[in-house]
Amino acid sequence: MLAKTDVTSVHENVTAAPARRFPNLFLLRLLLLTLVATALMSLFNINIGAIGQGLAYSLVGVAVFITFRILRIPDLTVDGAFAVGGAVCAAMIVAGTQAEMTLLAALLAGAVAGLITALITVSLKIEGLLASIIVITGAYTITLRVLEARSNLPLLNERTILTPYQLPLRTWLVETFGDNMRRQSNNIVEIIVIGAVVTVVLMLLNWFMHTELGLTIRAAGQNSQLVQALGINHQIMIVLTLMLSNGLVGLAGALTVQQLGFADVSLGFGVIIRGLAAVMIGEVLLRPRSVGQRIAAAALGMIVFDISRAWVFAALDLPTTDIRLVSALVVLAALAAPRLAERWKEWQKNRMRRAESRRFGEEERA
Repeated sequence: MLAKTDVTSVHENVTAAPARRFPNLFLLRLLLLTLVATALMSLFNINIGAIGQGLAYSLVGVAVFITFRILRIPDLTVDGAFAVGGAVCAAMIVAGTQAEMTLLAALLAGAVAGLITALITVSLKIEGLLASIIVITGAYTITLRVLEARSNLPLLNERTILTPYQLPLRTWLVETFGDNMRRQSNNIVEIIVIGAVVTVVLMLLNWFMHTELGLTIRAAGQNSQLVQALGINHQIMIVLTLMLSNGLVGLAGALTVQQLGFADVSLGFGVIIRGLAAVMIGEVLLRPRSVGQRIAAAALGMIVFDISRAWVFAALDLPTTDIRLVSALVVLAALAAPRLAERWKEWQKNRMRRAESRRFGEEERA
């Protein structure tokens, strides 16, 4: 136990040291990003609903960060867990369950999907990528069963976590700022309520990542052989991490369904790509150091993704039928940006080397 604590403590100190050395750079970049995003939304008249949608999906970015960056396992279960979580939430709300309770049920449903992927990987020794593909294939049928063979389940006139706050806030906004705020009232409710849920979840996750179990998971991702040599069961760490990440995805599916007002069997299509884009955007723009900053950056990256997509629609005046193409282009830009930046830096270094070589040659000839 002492050796395990020593290893995880060293891992914590190494990853957190840059954050202690430069504590304000992350907040400075976050403030600058907020100002730029606000300016773009104001300049192109982008609806603030993009922020609410980004918040609903933000936990997907966090989940992808956990599997791809912490545990270093390619897990595609996200697409299936998102749809299953959303379907469970919608079916329970229609059946009369309190909307707040459906969030926990969706989290558990997503965790079960992650558990199945983990068991296939650990018990049957099937590669994680293939195991997750098998799970998301089966999850499509499970989603249809939960929706009672319907491809779409609306939540019209059903109480969601947003419903209790919509009328009071709309009344207050109209009385305070005028009738022009009536159309934005629901978007503001989404930002406040979903933002509060996401904030609480991120705070709990950050706390968990600093517990002994959380530190062990992080150490297992950094050096699995060392962790196994210390007597820690690496397979259990895989199971717990996949359950945690896909549980967050299921919760994100529930939040998205209650925001959109319906559940759809294809709602999880391409969610993993959005999660990857969110992680890359957060890392490039905010350059997080500590694990808490990296978790926040993944969530904020998803909000930036949705604002960027809305900005492309507004700037190019595209029809809504192009949403898949625009999403693909935004994802491509997010994934390509770090590599293009690396190539640019390498090109600059090579140019400086050539210039120094020419200058050295001229001095030799002189």
